Amino acid sequence: MKGGTAAGRARAPRWGRPALALGLLFAWILCLPLSGPLLARASPEGVGPFTATEAFALSHGLALVALGLMSFVLPRLERTLAWWGPALTALGLAVALAPLPAWGPLLVAGGVLSAGAVLAVGRALSCLPWRDRPWGVAAGAALANVPLYLLGLPEAPEAYRPWAALLALGPLALPLLLGDAGPLPRGRPRELPALLPAIFVLYLVGGLAYGAVVPSLGETGARIGVLPYIALLPAAAAVASRYGRGRIGSAGPAVLAVGFALWALLPEGGRDVPAQALSVGGFALLDLFFWTALADQREPRLAFGAGLGAMAMAIFSGLMMSDLVAGREEAVALVAAAILASASVLMPSPAPAERAVLELRVDGLGPLSPREREALLHLASGLTAKEIALAMGISPGTARKLLERAYRKLGARNRVEAVSRMMERR
Repeated sequence: MKGGTAAGRARAPRWGRPALALGLLFAWILCLPLSGPLLARASPEGVGPFTATEAFALSHGLALVALGLMSFVLPRLERTLAWWGPALTALGLAVALAPLPAWGPLLVAGGVLSAGAVLAVGRALSCLPWRDRPWGVAAGAALANVPLYLLGLPEAPEAYRPWAALLALGPLALPLLLGDAGPLPRGRPRELPALLPAIFVLYLVGGLAYGAVVPSLGETGARIGVLPYIALLPAAAAVASRYGRGRIGSAGPAVLAVGFALWALLPEGGRDVPAQALSVGGFALLDLFFWTALADQREPRLAFGAGLGAMAMAIFSGLMMSDLVAGREEAVALVAAAILASASVLMPSPAPAERAVLELRVDGLGPLSPREREALLHLASGLTAKEIALAMGISPGTARKLLERAYRKLGARNRVEAVSRMMERR
């Protein structure tokens, strides 16, 4: 009875809590400080030469990099990051109640506090088996974008303070959702040097073109909004979970390139729907690829700090350069399409360990049962017996028995020999 209860708890998706934390946190970020519909209705003053959105993006990017380095050097800092969620809630409520001239400085502080909460979410995603990470990212991103879509509709209510206060309550749940993320799976790659330039270039180029395309779209484009983004997330997660993130990494820039090219080449009456669908949908693929890639890294605190910091700085740079593209929108869209099409061929490929596990899944392992093969595949990806049990929805004792039977059939005495025999039989 005890084992059955543990197995029942394990069958619940492990990515549920990190996904909910991601959705609640980014619902506030997307709808308010990051040029969201609530900020557009409030139209607060900026901070010095920067608009409120630019000030938030700059402080957020710098704080992500700094906290990533600090938490990597000082591991104890990681334990406190989830508690930045309640602090962000207090600040978010202050923003909703404060006079508009105070919004700019408060959002700068919000950029710093939200960076700590983002790193806590990233650490929780990194604790998941690699096959579950795409589902955690996809579910969280979809949840965050639902209020963004509803508040961006033309008939959405004009009142912004009640919604700003309501969305600020979400990060309050972060300590509860992220309190026991667990250990990091072993056997993780080091791809960060290749990921950072790709993140910055793609989000700078794509963001500039997106900023040129969206203002030209009529009511049809506004009603489509982020629906293509939300709709593509489950399909992208399914592909990444089954075949690895490499496929969506190559597809993301290609989809964006086609969307921007169609917008530049089609007549005004017929370009709204394809441009909105493809340009928004392409970012769903990019977001899922880079978030799962950062979660795969051996030092996820540093990876999320540097990677998402580069993403925020690319957004900041795109905002600062947006005035330069005024009057040249179609040319910018075509140049961006060419760069993104080239980038789709040069995207960083999945880690060797992930590719090896995927190849094993395709080739099979002779007399082993499907459950024994699945347990060995998790073993090859670096999971312990306890983590394999959670991933498969079984008790730890059952997981150990599956591995023992697989060892006997392969003639292996331990983990190393079992993985080696698996590779020989591919």
